Amino acid sequence: MFEEDKNAIRYKWDPRTGTGYRLRFESINGSRSGHRRYHVEDWNHHVVANEWDCQSLDEALRVLRGLFDIDVAKERNRLEARFS
Repeated sequence: MFEEDKNAIRYKWDPRTGTGYRLRFESINGSRSGHRRYHVEDWNHHVVANEWDCQSLDEALRVLRGLFDIDVAKERNRLEARFS
């Protein structure tokens, strides 16, 4: 379902349509602050077509849930463990 790299997680690649979604995150005010900005991207052949700028992980997960079926609680727990 997903593929991780340093600052992004790719979700739900659909080979039939050639599209997928990516959750990208970046630190705000340096990595020690713990604050992150999230971007949900609709990408087509690895080129970003649309982007949703999100202020929180919960907001980003709500955007993803609107695009495809995802267990938000499970994904939040997995990502929070990764960030800690």
